[in-house]
Amino acid sequence: MSLYRSVLRPLLFRLSPDASHALARAALQWGPPWQLLAAAQQLQVDDPRLRTRFAGLELASPLGLAAGLDKDGRLLASLSCLGFGFVTVGSIMPEPRFGNPFPRLVRYPETESLADSMGLPSKGRTYAVDCLSRMTQHQVPVIANIGGFTAEAIADGLFALEPHVDAVEISLMCPNVAEARAQFDELRLLAEVLDRIRSRRKPTIVRVPNDTTCSTDRMAELIERSVAAGIDGLKVGGGRRVGEPRLGTSQGTLHGGAIHEAALQNVATAARLAAGRISIKGNGGVRSAAGVLAMLKAGACCVDLYSAFIYDGWTLARDIHHDLLQLIGPSSVASMTPRTPAFKGPHLA
Repeated sequence: MSLYRSVLRPLLFRLSPDASHALARAALQWGPPWQLLAAAQQLQVDDPRLRTRFAGLELASPLGLAAGLDKDGRLLASLSCLGFGFVTVGSIMPEPRFGNPFPRLVRYPETESLADSMGLPSKGRTYAVDCLSRMTQHQVPVIANIGGFTAEAIADGLFALEPHVDAVEISLMCPNVAEARAQFDELRLLAEVLDRIRSRRKPTIVRVPNDTTCSTDRMAELIERSVAAGIDGLKVGGGRRVGEPRLGTSQGTLHGGAIHEAALQNVATAARLAAGRISIKGNGGVRSAAGVLAMLKAGACCVDLYSAFIYDGWTLARDIHHDLLQLIGPSSVASMTPRTPAFKGPHLA
């Protein structure tokens, strides 16, 4: 058992989830100690069998860190040396946001899951651009997850962030009021965004909203519109809303092991609908090499995770990579994943 699981995690879990989250982020602001730790513990696993491609990006491995931990691009010096194939920052919002009332996080250790009601806290686009512009070289590809409640805000975010990252991931968001959720039309918002970002220069990924995965027809329409517009990748997960009285908002989104099977089903459905025309990134409850392999077999080109990092600590990527190499033997990840189009460059149709 790792030092993190046997010693540090029990200590951290005596704190509230919000306090542990804040402490982890504070610790990760200091890059050099983590770089030394990464070298000492050989967290980077370099093996050609792990290499793959997603949305035009060449990845050293199919395992990445999802958005949520580094919301503003402040922690990349640390996170990029922990062995992940890519790191996602965000969600980066147009303006600074405080987020929802605390508590914002609840743990479910029995399933290694979390419920969150973060409310999109962000220091804003200007702050993120400043942080990312200082990272002149990335050890791994960096993806910026951008949000906004209008097509104009999302498009502006894409053009502001893409010079400083390797790819941009778009989150289609309902206005942050509960009453508007039932009337939210993600397909209309997507169409408006796509119309505004035709001159984009970097690979672009659309995060499929969790509610959209509940309707095969709507997911099919979202995929068709994305393919027609030359979008390079999709992120497909399995998160779902849950009632949770311990959260400040009394409800949140469930992540982690409890949603893994639903996420696998959603990825398989998306892969069937996409039929190899667009890359897919799977997300939801990946905690092991077996979970990564299941996502790849369902049709994903790569996966990203966050909850498992909270439960397993900084050696997670290394341990999964070692186990994944044992599982695939002489095969390669690239041979298991769909052959999807390479990055097509600016879409000027």
